[in-house]
Amino acid sequence: MKACLLMLPVLIGIVGCTTLTPVDVPADELQRQLSAGQLFEPGDRVRLVTADEVVHTFRVTEVDLEQGLVLGRNARVPIDEIVAVETRDISAGRTGLLAGGIGVGVAVLIAIAIAPAIILSGG
Repeated sequence: MKACLLMLPVLIGIVGCTTLTPVDVPADELQRQLSAGQLFEPGDRVRLVTADEVVHTFRVTEVDLEQGLVLGRNARVPIDEIVAVETRDISAGRTGLLAGGIGVGVAVLIAIAIAPAIILSGG
């Protein structure tokens, strides 16, 4: 049980500190940048939308420039079919809010834990 409680802030941190950021360029420029290997690299988490409006969300394992493919564990997306890209980035604002929230939460828990001892000892 304690291990689960200790893992909760870590899981919240992973979710709370990242955000998907769209790459805001026209599709032809997007494909040029992808073909040049400029937008992301292996290990990045991405959300790709193809011309047929299919959404692919995965962690990139390889960008095969020779074959023109973005590869994931179970995904193969041709670069020339990609019309929109979102990459997962760390959000400094969310990270700050999360750290502050955890700090306040810990302070409240400590106060609750020591309050009975202070009250019973007379002040």
